[in-house]
Amino acid sequence: MRIRSLPRLVLFWLLLALPIGLTALAAGTPATPGAPVEASRVLTARWLATQIHENGARESVAQLNRQQAWPHVIRAVSAGWDGWIELVPDLIASTDSAHASALQAALRRGLAHNPHAVLQVLDPGNGPVLGGGRICADAGMTRRWRASAIAGVRKVHDIHLNHQVEDCLTALHAPLTETADNGK
Repeated sequence: MRIRSLPRLVLFWLLLALPIGLTALAAGTPATPGAPVEASRVLTARWLATQIHENGARESVAQLNRQQAWPHVIRAVSAGWDGWIELVPDLIASTDSAHASALQAALRRGLAHNPHAVLQVLDPGNGPVLGGGRICADAGMTRRWRASAIAGVRKVHDIHLNHQVEDCLTALHAPLTETADNGK
């Protein structure tokens, strides 16, 4: 019986050796010549938060520009991911108007996914950049987004966010714009 199982064992080890060898090869492969080392890193909210803390928001924004990483940041904020949303105030204060507008729109989309996190970064004084009147305005959003955002904001019962909730609900209950009323 042992003789019959020997070929299976050899076959098993041969099949296992290929992925192990490829993994080892990839780990030892140097970065593409001419590509910055940072470009080979996976961008995470924790890493970006550390960069902001250590190098400042302006340098971190410049690095996002060099790495062409803004689409990743915008997608993460739009999806409502906590760690990314927390970084928006620092990023928005240190970037150009186009990226600031993209971050505002991403927060607006993220409101439906994670209202508590978005409300936490809003200006309690309802300021022009990160105020609830600006971020929570429908600005061409769908009825589904609006209904989801209203329901989500109403569920936030945090005494520290009362002003943001009030400003956001006021903006959400404002009349729909023509572009927002598309029936979706």
